[in-house]
Amino acid sequence: MILLAAFAFLGAVLGLFWRPRFVGVVIAVVLAGVVQGVAAWSLQILSHQVNREHLLLQMHAVFGETLIDFAGPVAAAAVGAVFAALLGGLTDARRPPVLVTADGLRRKAGKDGRYARMEGMVEQREIHARAESRIDSILGL
Repeated sequence: MILLAAFAFLGAVLGLFWRPRFVGVVIAVVLAGVVQGVAAWSLQILSHQVNREHLLLQMHAVFGETLIDFAGPVAAAAVGAVFAALLGGLTDARRPPVLVTADGLRRKAGKDGRYARMEGMVEQREIHARAESRIDSILGL
């Protein structure tokens, strides 16, 4: 259980801080696989030594006995790294911030991709004033 948490934390740290992020995920999985592989290899060598029972029990308690036990921490490192990379990508401070200005609020792009005119950009004409007065009289304003 401790190994699962340690590798998940290691994967999360590498997935979050390594650039590019997918390389951090790969490094976390490879590093966890190497550690687990070395542990499995050490347990195989240790099983042929004399007076090994107590040490083997302790090592199996930490690293596990079966292939599924060895794959758990590697999977925890992969999941931690992937989630950290995805969430870190959403909150990346290196992207330019989105600024909302008053000009951006008033000038909206139309269907043709051009901006609409802001208030004060259009000169007042007589025909506009008459149309506006007709609408105001119909609405009772």
